[in-house]
Amino acid sequence: MLPKLLITGATGFLGFHILQAAQTHWHVVGAYHRASRRRAQRFFGEIDNGRIDLGDFSETKAMMAAVRPAAVIHTAAITDLDYCEQYPHESLAINLKSAVHLAGLCGDRDIPFVFTSTDLVFDGAKAPYGEADPVTPINVYGEHKALAEEGILADNADAVICRLPLLIGYAGLGRETFFQKMITAFRAGQEITLFGDGIRTPVSGAVAAQGLLQVVGSGFEDDVNVAEIERVVGLLHLGGRDVISLYELGLLILQLLGLDDRLAIPISLSDAPPGQNDRSFLAARSANVALDSSRAYELGYDPPSLRTQIAKLLNLDC
Repeated sequence: MLPKLLITGATGFLGFHILQAAQTHWHVVGAYHRASRRRAQRFFGEIDNGRIDLGDFSETKAMMAAVRPAAVIHTAAITDLDYCEQYPHESLAINLKSAVHLAGLCGDRDIPFVFTSTDLVFDGAKAPYGEADPVTPINVYGEHKALAEEGILADNADAVICRLPLLIGYAGLGRETFFQKMITAFRAGQEITLFGDGIRTPVSGAVAAQGLLQVVGSGFEDDVNVAEIERVVGLLHLGGRDVISLYELGLLILQLLGLDDRLAIPISLSDAPPGQNDRSFLAARSANVALDSSRAYELGYDPPSLRTQIAKLLNLDC
């Protein structure tokens, strides 16, 4: 019998990719909240799933008792920076409190728990950032993720905090990612403004999912063996090997598509371009938040080059 893996936020971008990658070695259970039940059932198919409000501790506790997972990957979050800035109480409930509660429940039951955090716990002033560098968030989302990291490790010393970089790729449930929107616009000949000073270490959703699955259950070996592995614990960065600006990312995509590189227009974070509905960004954006992921590389996490990852997403033979 396969060990049971609970994935929260399973209908989200990252959860979707973990769900796809995990089914070979795990009995997957997906938890979701925002999607309608009808859409969720189409999304999950035969995969066990359930709708839950993680902001309700009693619901979370009941879910853990019912599912009895062998391991948990917690991806559920409100990731829209401006939304978190505008509605900090919602961000506090989901991005901070629910994560700490779930980590505590896993700690009480000695269940491996992986929390997906972000490179945006850093301000961008002293990159590249290693696990030992102090967090310096500059927006509500980053602050709540940083506080969640602290609270989780205080309640569950065996938890793993995986800080992820910018993720690229395609989403499930018909949702459009930043990457998808960029591809669509470029193919339509539309110009896109991209930060020349917004530096990241991106990976695809599929690569991030594989790294998380290695962390939670396989000990970076081929087979899942939750009961006997020497757990990875504490902080771990799962960034890519390429340090690249969003503008350079756009240029790379245009090059792979064989399109005019003038469609990518470089701008600066200090320009504060308008967001949707012609409003300025509410949340401050970090500049260079490149992650130093050498610890994960030494453990066996091995992301391909960004060019290779994008070519695969675009179904190109490069």
